[in-house]
Amino acid sequence: MHLLPFASGVFTLLILPGPTNAILAMASQGLTVGRAIALLATVLLAYLAIVLPASGLAGSFLSDHPLVSQGVKLISATWVLYLALRLWGMGSSQVEAVSVRQLAVTTLLNPKALIIGLTMLPPAAELPAAGSITILASVVLAVSSIWLSVGRVILGRDKRIPSFARRCGSATLVAFSAVLTFSALDG
Repeated sequence: MHLLPFASGVFTLLILPGPTNAILAMASQGLTVGRAIALLATVLLAYLAIVLPASGLAGSFLSDHPLVSQGVKLISATWVLYLALRLWGMGSSQVEAVSVRQLAVTTLLNPKALIIGLTMLPPAAELPAAGSITILASVVLAVSSIWLSVGRVILGRDKRIPSFARRCGSATLVAFSAVLTFSALDG
């Protein structure tokens, strides 16, 4: 059973800054227990909605249809760039509440889910499907909780995102969008 390598690999990938994590950090403003549960459930369900079909079906389809693969990457890159521009242009205005829908769309378009589903999920012979899903769910919830906490620490209890944090978050999202775009155009 390859429990530890799978868990640590997924953790390492998901903890990296990216679009879902940036949205979670921004969502930490005015966080209540109920909202935290809704945000965590949204991220978990969105990742599972991509990882499970990708692990079983999409791998061969995407390799057989490179234009579809490029299209998925470009759509993801466009969404992430849109989020970056919105974050950059917020100025010193009050923080908008991040909607569950925004978080769901961002996570569904997050290429990390495809990476997990296509390359990291162990075959059932090595780790039973229920074990893989349990580990994945635990890691997704842990990482998402960490990013909510990071957002709380960086942003504090104010209803405004400090300019430096906004610019860094926006730059991270732009970089992520650029990597996706280049990978789509390169392959």
